[in-house]
Amino acid sequence: MKILIIGPGGVGGYLAYRLKKCGKFVSVLGSRGEVEKLKIKDVEKIEEIEFNKLKGEYDVIFVTTKSYHLNDIIKILPEYLNENSIVVPVLNGIGHFEKFKKFNYKKACIYILSNKENGIIHKKTSLFYMCVEDDEKLKKVFENCELKIKFSKEIDNDIWKKYLFISTFATLQSYYAKPTGWLMKNKRDEVDRFLDEVIKIARNYGVDLKDEKEKVIKQALNIPYESKMSMQIDFENKHKTELDNITGFLAKKSEFVNFFYERLKTFQATS
Repeated sequence: MKILIIGPGGVGGYLAYRLKKCGKFVSVLGSRGEVEKLKIKDVEKIEEIEFNKLKGEYDVIFVTTKSYHLNDIIKILPEYLNENSIVVPVLNGIGHFEKFKKFNYKKACIYILSNKENGIIHKKTSLFYMCVEDDEKLKKVFENCELKIKFSKEIDNDIWKKYLFISTFATLQSYYAKPTGWLMKNKRDEVDRFLDEVIKIARNYGVDLKDEKEKVIKQALNIPYESKMSMQIDFENKHKTELDNITGFLAKKSEFVNFFYERLKTFQATS
């Protein structure tokens, strides 16, 4: 089985590393072309790993780029596909799945604290949990790999559960330029309201998240005070952000969320 990872950042780079470590044929494609090797810092252990040469069609392609790269990725995907290939987008958000409708795709989401720093993929904690739409071919991808994978028959529910946390804290962190701990201490009312808005929107998509709010609050209280979502980091560094994919999808359905979205668009335009 041949696996291609498109987007060797904190998520894709680490996923490629772990799949290669358990004996899979793995090629990696980045914005500058083929990636032959990566340096990984897995919590404290540093290792360099080489990947297979980019060649031909692939059985499974994981797309792990930022959402604002998707239009370019969609254009090049067909050259790596055959009629039996599966495309697996692993991005933050909900709205991006519309872009993959013409492909044979399966949904997924991932929980991981990892980013690229000075050319090194740094996974900062032991956290790794991936939900993948139930599929026999995808089970073979992770066969013999010591990774926590859930093959889900209710993948939309799993993705919305993550989106509930990500959309709330990525948006409010970016707006206030403050980490999770500060929000929970100083803006708890807005955190609660934002969670309620996402839960209400999810209900319109047939997903019941009412029991998830307490879990999200508990998770936010238990993670390090200075924890930041990648969107806040991008705002701080004046980089392009995933605002449209993470917040914009909700802003079309909620005046409360749209308040933050419109102001963050202004911040982004002037940065």
